[in-house]
Amino acid sequence: MVAIKGMLNRLFGGGREALEQQQTEEEDGVGAARVGQLKREFAEHPSKGLTPARLYQILEEAEQGHLKAQSELFEDMEEKDAQIGADLGKRRQLAAELEWQIVPPDNASAAERRAADQAAEVFAGLEVEDLILDLGTGIGHGWANLELPWARDGAMRYVDQPILRPHSWFRLHPDDQNVITLRDHSATGAELWPLGWIEHRHRAKPGYVARMGIHRMLAWPYLFQNYALGDLATLLEIYGMPARLGKYPKNATDREKATLLKAVVAMGKDAAGIIPDGMSMEFLEAAGKGSSADVYKVMMDWCERAKAKAILGGTLTSGTGEGTNTNALGNVHERGQASLIRSDVRQYAGGIQRYVLWPMAALNFGIEDRRRAPRFYLDLGETEDFKALADTLPTFVDMGARIPTWWFHEKTRIPKASDQEEILQPRAKAQPVPSAATSRRLAAAREALPTVRDVSEAQRERLQAEGDAALEPWIERIRDAVEAAADLEDLRDRLAGLADELPLEDFGAVMTEALAAAHLAGRYDILEGA
Repeated sequence: MVAIKGMLNRLFGGGREALEQQQTEEEDGVGAARVGQLKREFAEHPSKGLTPARLYQILEEAEQGHLKAQSELFEDMEEKDAQIGADLGKRRQLAAELEWQIVPPDNASAAERRAADQAAEVFAGLEVEDLILDLGTGIGHGWANLELPWARDGAMRYVDQPILRPHSWFRLHPDDQNVITLRDHSATGAELWPLGWIEHRHRAKPGYVARMGIHRMLAWPYLFQNYALGDLATLLEIYGMPARLGKYPKNATDREKATLLKAVVAMGKDAAGIIPDGMSMEFLEAAGKGSSADVYKVMMDWCERAKAKAILGGTLTSGTGEGTNTNALGNVHERGQASLIRSDVRQYAGGIQRYVLWPMAALNFGIEDRRRAPRFYLDLGETEDFKALADTLPTFVDMGARIPTWWFHEKTRIPKASDQEEILQPRAKAQPVPSAATSRRLAAAREALPTVRDVSEAQRERLQAEGDAALEPWIERIRDAVEAAADLEDLRDRLAGLADELPLEDFGAVMTEALAAAHLAGRYDILEGA
């Protein structure tokens, strides 16, 4: 217990409380009062009746540490503006749908590999897509705080599904604009517990916390578009119906005039009415109606394009192109969007490794160096162009370039097979089919060749001849012994006496040459077969 407490203080500056309970679920009176205050709050929706002066005030308050109004405005913008909501949703979803993996560091030890295996098992039980979507809220706000519920399985500690807490629950520390605290009744706010939070900082743009989110860039186009949209609605309300002009005679009474005015108004709303005899009504087309509406539409289109550029880096991937769309220009915009997604993915991975994987590795396996903790990846699926690589790589190899195989596997993302795995075999090269004239010439040439004797048959004949010559002295001596012997016992004794006298040198030389020839013939057959 003492060792764990010392490690927590040394590595994380504390964190014992977060392992036992969540900071927003404290049971003591002070904590309960603070959390109760936050959970009973309702959004004030500052976008209602938003004016340039009020928007400037909200942004300025955020820079002074009061984030609540700015956070609620950002939520309203994403909820009410279809363009902002759709483009930000696309950017978050493109990262959330990627396949994830957890890997140990390079040259990992046994403990580091076990830490990676345990982390992968924990994440297999989490909704990783939801986690990435929650972290993606930091794109607009510049930050996102997710509370970590810790659980325990025997001696192993692990993280349950992180919980996104509303951005309006937090504020900036007055003495440090990059420190986020939990809003309470104090002037500085409550410091976030170590190990209790994923304190994600998403640098969509440079600056300190209050100014890192891209929603600050979107706030003014959002406001201008709302003004243009309101003015356009008013224009349509006025000019959507033709003007009605009533005419009354010179001697008309006030009552008759009032009756005519009532009829004119009713004709506009109900398309029905009556007027006294002798009066008339004319319907006039509003002059310049189309050109007036175009002015507001130009402003709205500019706002749409500005928002698309800020969120996705271009207009053609959000459907707000300017009429000059080409396939090449679309590819350029798509590559710009892909670069933003790559940046988002790396920032998500860094936060998950720092606030989730490293604490689990330290608590369960004693890995104190964050650089040796397991790493979280979202696979972007980016590989080299296989066709271009297949066309160019052999050229460099033929030129003598020393290209390692690991580089090829890394570029293509094709896994390297182990010695025990079956591998794909290269296709047999197709042999060229000779023409009919060539086949006839080859057949004629084969028939003209002299008959060649079989090599093994010639070898047997030579061995027979040389062996017979070497055995001839033996046969003569044995024949003389048989003719001179009186009986079988005498023949046996004579043959035993000849054993040391028979010549062996010639026969041994023949056998040596025969064995050497057989060895060479065997090697030749093996080489021919290969």
